[in-house]
Amino acid sequence: MKKIILTVAGVFALSFANAQSYTKPDAGDMQLEVTFTPNLSSDAMFANPTFYGTEAAGIRLRKFSSATKALRLTGHLSYNDSGVDGTESAMALAASVGIENHMKGTDRLSTFWGYEGTLLYAKDELKTTTIGVGAQLFTGCDYYIMPNVYLGAEVNFGLSVASTKPDAGDGVTSISLNPGINPNLRLGWRF
Repeated sequence: MKKIILTVAGVFALSFANAQSYTKPDAGDMQLEVTFTPNLSSDAMFANPTFYGTEAAGIRLRKFSSATKALRLTGHLSYNDSGVDGTESAMALAASVGIENHMKGTDRLSTFWGYEGTLLYAKDELKTTTIGVGAQLFTGCDYYIMPNVYLGAEVNFGLSVASTKPDAGDGVTSISLNPGINPNLRLGWRF
């Protein structure tokens, strides 16, 4: 916990010490961001983020068509092989496409809302296969800590439908409609 507090304090100290101009994205700008999750339950500083209940690393690309509209493409990939003979590897692959509508905000704070659709394929160590589709509404914000570098967070309300089939078993289809507070933080670069 001490590491997290010191990291956050350092980031904010750096952002207040920097007197350069902060400008939000405009038409033609692109942003690349990674997701990370502070780990509050053990000694490790970061935990693996989850995506539709499956651990997955995330990378997002945003392309701004104007100062208030952006297309976002998100990819998530997770692969785990224990190396033990006779065990299966686990993997998850997901892709999302969405639209963001950015509001006026301030020079450093960019607030937005939007919607996106997602496809998911996952297979675990027990050969259980999950195929899913999801749609969500979201709102969030980006705070520019330096010119062209920002931290962000989101909350969402989504619908997901997943078909889960165990190895040599009958499949089950689940439907979920619920809000979510995504504990993942985002670190992004504008270019």
